Amino acid sequence: MENDYELLYLAGEDLETIVNILFEKYNKVLYNKALKYSPSYIYFDDYLNEAKISLYEAVENYQDDRPFLTYLNICLERSLSNYKKSLNRNRYKLLNEAISLDNEDSEPQLQVNDERYNPERLLLEEHEYLELREKISEELTWKEELILDLKEQNYTNKEISQITDNNLRTVYNIIRRIQSKVSKLMST
Repeated sequence: MENDYELLYLAGEDLETIVNILFEKYNKVLYNKALKYSPSYIYFDDYLNEAKISLYEAVENYQDDRPFLTYLNICLERSLSNYKKSLNRNRYKLLNEAISLDNEDSEPQLQVNDERYNPERLLLEEHEYLELREKISEELTWKEELILDLKEQNYTNKEISQITDNNLRTVYNIIRRIQSKVSKLMST
């Protein structure tokens, strides 16, 4: 039952099962496309979810005029590109909403009552996190980096084991190495 045409033909009967089968089959394609479009590892999970939604829509809207993988790639490119544009438009929305333009004669003033929503503080915290994350990334191997990214996205160790095709013991060992490297970095 590896043939996409057979699976897509059956999609009308049991769409959810067919989408799950195709997700398992094209998981690496979705992962790589999300990785390509994601501007940083912080947003990767959002891009991967967008890719999953795109797969679901591709299955629903597929027609026999081209191979499914070709059609899926086109859908992923469009969907992830539009999602990236949307995020870029909304990137500074918090700052824009926090500026008061009530008095047109004076300079705009930041109106923030609650320190938790202070845009300046939020941007500084994000900047500090990105700097730390970059230092950590410089110390990690590509496999450690991948597993750290998946842990940041709240995947369980078992799920990480399945995604990376490693046994669970290997995942535990890599996580311990990551923890050791981060501890050394934080102590210096």
